[in-house]
Amino acid sequence: MLRELYIKNIVLIDELRLQFGAGLNVLTGETGAGKSIVVDCLELLVGERFNSEVIRNREHKGIIEGVFEVTPDSPLAQFLQERDLWEDDDEILIIRREITPQGRSINRVNGHTVTAAMLRSLAEYLVDIHMQNDSQQVLNPRFHRQFLDSLSPEIKEILPRLEKTYHEWQSTVSRIEELKALREQKTRDLDFIEYQIAEIESAALVEGEDEELLAERSRLLNWEKAVGALSRADNLLFEDGNGALVRLAQARQALNGIDDGFFKELAAAIEEAYYLLEDIRPRIARFRDEEEYDPARLEAIEERLQVLNKIKRKYGGSIAAALDFLTELKNQRSSLEDLEFRTQELEERKRECWQEYQELATRVSEFRHQAARVLEARIEEELAQLSMPGVTFKIDINPADPAASGIDEVVFQFSANPGEAPRPINKIASGGESSRFILALKTALADVYRVPVLVFDEIDAGVGGQALLQVGAKLKELSRHHQVILVTHSPQIACLADSHQQLEKVFESGETRVTARVLDFEGRVVELSRMLAGDNANAIAWEHARQMLMNASDNR
Repeated sequence: MLRELYIKNIVLIDELRLQFGAGLNVLTGETGAGKSIVVDCLELLVGERFNSEVIRNREHKGIIEGVFEVTPDSPLAQFLQERDLWEDDDEILIIRREITPQGRSINRVNGHTVTAAMLRSLAEYLVDIHMQNDSQQVLNPRFHRQFLDSLSPEIKEILPRLEKTYHEWQSTVSRIEELKALREQKTRDLDFIEYQIAEIESAALVEGEDEELLAERSRLLNWEKAVGALSRADNLLFEDGNGALVRLAQARQALNGIDDGFFKELAAAIEEAYYLLEDIRPRIARFRDEEEYDPARLEAIEERLQVLNKIKRKYGGSIAAALDFLTELKNQRSSLEDLEFRTQELEERKRECWQEYQELATRVSEFRHQAARVLEARIEEELAQLSMPGVTFKIDINPADPAASGIDEVVFQFSANPGEAPRPINKIASGGESSRFILALKTALADVYRVPVLVFDEIDAGVGGQALLQVGAKLKELSRHHQVILVTHSPQIACLADSHQQLEKVFESGETRVTARVLDFEGRVVELSRMLAGDNANAIAWEHARQMLMNASDNR
């Protein structure tokens, strides 16, 4: 429920604060008094686009603020909670929109800055505004299915499962397409992958082999120098058969006779050197006996190093990197084999989801046809009470492409005259007819229509006589389930108000501005008499207005 609307520096409004209550709230006043500006500001408050020209004084920003009462267990409360815009213990929702002279806006919900798009999403749970000759929710075919579904508890129960199944089916289809595209790409790459695997495997890589080959190659390339160095070392160490060994033995023997720690350590070190040197001699002998210069071996080493260098250049710069790349190539080949299996699994899940979706969608469609007959009967009954007994109202449920909501397209069809074929209501209904249809639909759906605040700007325009009285009765009935805010020029409807505010346009200090005041009983008598007889209202008009108010009070 809208408790308060504050408007500052917008069009003709310098500053205005309007209080609203439950039930039927009526705004009246002379033409041009600013009533429609108030409705326009409500539209701006819930995200409607604006022009910076709406600002009255270009030196200051324009402000529109609404204070709403929120029911904790309502869809509106859930919407706000899901977006962290409302606490569980709150009962108040404050929406504030500031418009700068430069054309920018700052939007806040309970102190949180939000986008205009967020305000428009919020509006679907908060307020439904019916302007003159507009194409708002009720006439928009996009919402007809939602109205119909709201009547059926069975549909409400099934729809979440239907939506979940549809989205899973869609995501499965998308995943299958992704895997197929990936498989096609990998299939094109498979020949190259196999070639790379074969090339690396044929090299029979062993980590560290290249370092060993380089060392052997270096020795072979320097063979003569190495053999000469070995001979010189042999001569120096083992001259005349023993050479250094004999001298080390003699030195050790010379030190053994001294009973002193230092000499004993020195003798032990010489003994260790003796045995190390003794081990070198057979190694030199073995090298001379076993090793010899082999040009063929050098050529083989060169060829092998060429193979290894080629692999290293192509696959990472080292044998270890090439082996890692080989593992990755084998994983890619394996994943290609897995893709086929995964695709088959997803194809099976797609079939299961589609079968479940069709079953659920068919059930929803059956319940929609049942709900359509109920809603048709309700609305035709309501329209008959609004002096439209010859109207034909029909709900067409046509096949549609699969969607989260099912396989149906719902269109409200309308014929105002007997013998005329029904056509989509948003295309043929006149202003007066559409107004009465809107009242009929909202009354028929009063128990389930989720928008708590309904705003009508001269919905009674184009309606007169007995039909006008019936429109007033329907508005009053609708206000038992919703807060209704109504701009009207009709005294027959204004007299039914639970709260009546009069807007006036005044000229002060060289400026025109809009004021508003809540009318008491006597104030309403004066305003209704003006609406009945204009500025020439007399005692007869006042008495008529008084009687209208008393009759309306008796009928509540």
